[in-house]
Amino acid sequence: MSVVSPTLKLIIERTLPLTIGMFAIMLVQLVDSIFIGMLGLDELAVHGMTLPFQAAIIGVQVGIGVAATSIISHACGAQDTMRSNATATITVLLGTIFISLICLGLWLFKTPIFNTFASPDTTTEQLGVLAAIFYAYWPFWLLSAVAVAALYLLTCIYRANEDTKTAGRMFLLASIINLVLDPVLIFVLDMGIIGAAVASTIGYVFCAVYMLFKATRNGWLSSLSVCFKARQCLVKLARLSSATIANQLLPSVSAFISMVFIARISTSSIAFWSLLARLESFLLVFTLALTMSVPPMIGRYFGEKKEHEISDLLVCASKLLVLFNLVMALVLALNASWIIPLLSNETVIQNWFTHAMWIIPFSYAPLGLCMLVVSIFNTLGKPKTALRVSMARLFVFYVPAVWFGASTGDIINVIYSASIANTLAGAYAWFKLSKTIITPTSTAQSIEA
Repeated sequence: MSVVSPTLKLIIERTLPLTIGMFAIMLVQLVDSIFIGMLGLDELAVHGMTLPFQAAIIGVQVGIGVAATSIISHACGAQDTMRSNATATITVLLGTIFISLICLGLWLFKTPIFNTFASPDTTTEQLGVLAAIFYAYWPFWLLSAVAVAALYLLTCIYRANEDTKTAGRMFLLASIINLVLDPVLIFVLDMGIIGAAVASTIGYVFCAVYMLFKATRNGWLSSLSVCFKARQCLVKLARLSSATIANQLLPSVSAFISMVFIARISTSSIAFWSLLARLESFLLVFTLALTMSVPPMIGRYFGEKKEHEISDLLVCASKLLVLFNLVMALVLALNASWIIPLLSNETVIQNWFTHAMWIIPFSYAPLGLCMLVVSIFNTLGKPKTALRVSMARLFVFYVPAVWFGASTGDIINVIYSASIANTLAGAYAWFKLSKTIITPTSTAQSIEA
């Protein structure tokens, strides 16, 4: 008899393809940072300036995606094809347009954005160099952000229809295309940092177009005329998205504030924090995959009136997440001596990573739990609770911790304080979730409330 529970098997089956795809994307983003770091510290610093805005755009697309996945999965469980297809079409079309408008606004405000990250220790000459790199890179990076968003919104349709394999494969294919084109565009064609953005755009656009055609063949999309008639789908999507986007935008706000604090230390600190953020995304790939695979499963159970299955699913997913992240952190720490030189050839950055590898990765287990809990509460129709958990994680624990560490003028203190904040956030999130999953009955009642 198998010792693995059916719930755990289902979680692994739905999460593994997404994990592989997301792992490839995060790995390529990390390689992107390494390639950009080879161009110089100035290019890496400029690349780091995009992080808060990347978090903001991802927050919007994930917020829309969470709402859309919830609605579509519920509709699929209830066999409501019209509502499912109309919501899917509205999500891809209006979601991509909305994010494109955001990127247009960010391009128009490029000068004040750059001035915000100007470090006090930067000379006038170096500031001019950074400005030239930033203004050349910014529009191409924004275009790649739109391409990423379009691909992500399309994967939401597949995940809601229980096809995580295609979504994972397209993430993987986009990463391979990006990885192949990166050195060619950056070094061979001498496009520099712009080449990294162009490579990403080509990979994501290619896969997005393929997924769009396949979704149409599968009958998962509706005509525009049907969408215009299904106004209730648009209203429901807009209502849910407003709450989930608010939740998802909080990390971008905290990332922006944190980067401002970090920038006050030194330009090298910005470059280090940029690499650390990429490494964090790489280590949290399984967490991100779970936040993408678990909500549609919850939605299906709810649509099929199987609320009693939800509590087992939540407990199993939480335990699996914590265990996986702790093992990953230990593996990373034990192999730090050969990983660190791959991240950067700057001595000061390597010294900082020597300390960081044994500290902050272990805090990603409770951090990942907090992220999963927020996703769960959004799916359970409790966006206010999700918002409270996010607010606590970021503005009660994380941002004050980064401010405290940065106020000492030592990036190592920021690492310690951020790790403590992540751990406290995870403990608080588990406390909030445990009150929901005490019994299957309480979980069902929380959904119906």
